[in-house]
Amino acid sequence: MKQEDRRQLLAALSMVGNVGIGMVAAAAVGLFGGRFIDNWLDSSPWGTVVGTLLGLIAGLWSAYKRVARDE
Repeated sequence: MKQEDRRQLLAALSMVGNVGIGMVAAAAVGLFGGRFIDNWLDSSPWGTVVGTLLGLIAGLWSAYKRVARDE
């Protein structure tokens, strides 16, 4: 395998890893933020549901922007 091919492969794997970690992190922040709001307002399970959905949307948006920028 040529050095340039190896470099491109590692760059692609790095981007995939960063996108995945970013999506999981955004969903986790939404989940824990929603649970915090549920405990604070006693609104279980709606804060968790809304927080998780917002986290997933933020993660997908971040992944879209990162992939579009790198293309």
